[in-house]
Amino acid sequence: MRILIAEDASDAREILGRLLKRWGHEVVTASNGREAWEILERETIRLVISDWMMPEVDGLELCRRVRAVERDHYTYFILLTARDDKDDLIEGMTAGADDFLTKSFNFEELRVRLRAAERILSLESQLASRNSKLEETNRKLHAALDRIEQDLRAAAALQASLLPKDPNVSPALALAWLFLPATEIGGDIFDFFRLNDRDLGFYHLDVAGHGVPSAMMSVTLSRTLSAELGEGHLIAPPGDERRVRAPDAVVADLNRRFQSGDIAPYFTMVYGYIDTDTGRGELCQAGHPHPLLARRDGRVELVGHGGFAVGMLEGVPYDSVGFTLQPGDRLILYSDGITDCRNTQGESFEIERLIGLAGDCIDTPAASLTTRVDMALRDWRGAGEIEDDISLLVLQRR
Repeated sequence: MRILIAEDASDAREILGRLLKRWGHEVVTASNGREAWEILERETIRLVISDWMMPEVDGLELCRRVRAVERDHYTYFILLTARDDKDDLIEGMTAGADDFLTKSFNFEELRVRLRAAERILSLESQLASRNSKLEETNRKLHAALDRIEQDLRAAAALQASLLPKDPNVSPALALAWLFLPATEIGGDIFDFFRLNDRDLGFYHLDVAGHGVPSAMMSVTLSRTLSAELGEGHLIAPPGDERRVRAPDAVVADLNRRFQSGDIAPYFTMVYGYIDTDTGRGELCQAGHPHPLLARRDGRVELVGHGGFAVGMLEGVPYDSVGFTLQPGDRLILYSDGITDCRNTQGESFEIERLIGLAGDCIDTPAASLTTRVDMALRDWRGAGEIEDDISLLVLQRR
């Protein structure tokens, strides 16, 4: 170990230096406190043995200077003094000294105290090494988290790109929607699309769970339904008097293709279509919350029979339910993130409040309902975070 001896008496400095070298230490000497401080400023020395009384800068001031400077290592400080008064001891410890030796000390006593200093400095080195490794681990974790956040933002942008863009896809219908994911990405997704020159298809689905797995599944389902549309699988086969496939047949196909097993999550959904000329349509409810049919006179009806979630059980039956939108009527599809939204008392928003909003807003534009629901949910949950994805799709016959 490198040890700095600060001692103005040359004979004492020489004797102490020889003794430390005999014990295997490297010795650096200074004849006063100022010289010792200059050495400490330019060199790394972890143990100082300093006389208390020295010219220019005494041992007490030297100790204070050492403690005042922040270094990446600890400097153990032993004061040599002819004093043995308790007040002097308190003054030295207050200045930052670690140990004291009274002059005319026993050599073996010095050796024992040096061993104690070495143990303390060794522990400090081990702690510094562990802290350094922890800091490096933290840097790597922060870098990994930054990459994850970038990936999440990219995934959220991809998911957002799959949401509807044009509410004016049909002059016969007014469309509006609300999407509030619980995290940067969510398991809810919905869309509407032209099946032919008269029929508009729509779906609203909610993948079980939250976060990346649910979002990946929702994106996969969106791509699947887009492919089904592009390949004509949502259109009725030749010879069928219907223009489009029955919603229950479409959902049953999805159930066969997406059996979850132990990997993919199941999902609930509503899939259907509406004839934009007549307002008549069909939908299939698969474990999803009951769609609402808001009449222009303020009455609100529940549509559908419940059904099984898709991907949960093989071979379960699904059925299609007919509905008709008269001018001014609305079909409202939503996820259970709305009805299950909790306030600070742990109470759920419940379907009754959503029905109330749907009835109260019937004389306003379709987009006003999504705005009212958003505001009502924000007031309901207060400062609390969104626990589950919130989404709402409104189709209103003009």
